[in-house]
Amino acid sequence: MRAAPQTMLMGWIGMLLFPLGFAAAVYITLTFPDSPLHRAYDRYTRWLDNELRAMFIQSTNGKAIANTQLGIIAAMVLFEPAYLAITGEPSGIPVAIIGVPIVAIAPRLWLVDAKAKRQIAIEAQLDTFLLALANALKASPSLGDALGATTILLRAPIKQELELTMKENQLGMPLDQALLNMASRVGTRAFSGALSTVLIGRQTGGDLPKILETSAGTLREMARLEGVVRTKTAEGRAQGWVLGVIPPVLVVLLNWLDPEWLRPLSTSFIGYIISTIAVLFWVAAVFAARKILAVDI
Repeated sequence: MRAAPQTMLMGWIGMLLFPLGFAAAVYITLTFPDSPLHRAYDRYTRWLDNELRAMFIQSTNGKAIANTQLGIIAAMVLFEPAYLAITGEPSGIPVAIIGVPIVAIAPRLWLVDAKAKRQIAIEAQLDTFLLALANALKASPSLGDALGATTILLRAPIKQELELTMKENQLGMPLDQALLNMASRVGTRAFSGALSTVLIGRQTGGDLPKILETSAGTLREMARLEGVVRTKTAEGRAQGWVLGVIPPVLVVLLNWLDPEWLRPLSTSFIGYIISTIAVLFWVAAVFAARKILAVDI
């Protein structure tokens, strides 16, 4: 028996009103200062702001990113009821189930990737920084003056870190503490080691320019060795990708060609055991390949 048009219309309106009401409830809760959601929203936006400031990104802010996420998530949640109301049939695509987790973690993944790229760029400039600082120390024995002169000669991103360090020192922070803050912001072992060399050489005395020149030469040699290692292990990394990608692709292809051929693996107890053992061996092989190829100099 087919429902009356009025009943169908009321059903569609109800399906649209439910997510709209849910979205309104979430919005009201977010804007209420003492609500748990509002506090979580504030913590999240503050974390985003801190991460953006640490990478000197000024084109956006934490609230803009969080509000964009909420808007995209709301659109995904409303998509299914709206599609059903317009067409009368479900879309068959779990947009919210798939898309919401992706949107939720996308800024974190983007920040992690941007921070990693920034660290690589800073480490690539590290030997140049040490050489410039060594030459500046030959002209001026003051580490603060030498750092100021070095900052003019360098490019971003290390120039941004040095400028912030000099500003902190000019505002009254001890130079040693400002350098330690810079090492903490960058967060790489090579950069922290280079700054430790500067601080130790400053506190214990000695020929600091010579020490810095030696450190810069050591960093260049390490970069050369890392390039050699990457070249020698390129074939192994390609084999690791094949090891990780081919088995799932092969299973999908075989199942597409003959669905009955692999059915015993998913319809019997012994098949479950064989599938579990195969997956465990595959995962173990992938992790073993990653460990073998992760050569650390």
